Amino acid sequence: MKTKTRTIVSIFIAFTIILSAMITFGAYAQKKSGKIKIGTYDSRTIIFAWSRTDLLKQYLVRLRQKSDSAEKVHDTARIKELSVGAMSFQHLLHLMIFSTGSVASFMKVIKDKLPQLAKTEGVSIIVSKWELNYSDPSFEVIDLTKQVAALFQPKENIDKMAAGLPVVVSRQAGASELINNEQCLINDFMDPKEIADKIARFADNAGLRIETGNK
Repeated sequence: MKTKTRTIVSIFIAFTIILSAMITFGAYAQKKSGKIKIGTYDSRTIIFAWSRTDLLKQYLVRLRQKSDSAEKVHDTARIKELSVGAMSFQHLLHLMIFSTGSVASFMKVIKDKLPQLAKTEGVSIIVSKWELNYSDPSFEVIDLTKQVAALFQPKENIDKMAAGLPVVVSRQAGASELINNEQCLINDFMDPKEIADKIARFADNAGLRIETGNK
């Protein structure tokens, strides 16, 4: 009985020593590694970067082709469907460019590049700054907006994207009442072809973008 008791006591002591060592090592490792870093980005700049790639042009080309095909056969149901889709897409772009709408669906384009960026910048998480509602003071928040935007490989300087930008707005949405006509191209909310054509005009003409955006 005494032997059994001594064995139990010995096991308990050994376990206590191991547990203490683990706690001490964990505290040391945490102290050595410093703060956990969170990388954030401004979603408005991200959508600007995306719009300066061929992806936007490809979307507009597909939209115009579908609209033309529907008009040729007088498919009113299809035309209406495309109109609603174009309206929804433009509304989402307005939310992302002029507000803090989520760009999660566009981030899928560069998701395979994010692990390397996180490793390079030493961050554990990359998230929109508008979706980071709270972080403990022990966490360090780092702005990676430029780095994330660069992953899209935009055709224009990222530093100039936040200012002097031209706008395509719908006369029915109310935004046209807030912006000078010289600063934007106004389209009919119910006409997907016109929406695509107006955006394509800016996408294909750098001079028009600069002239309109700087007014």
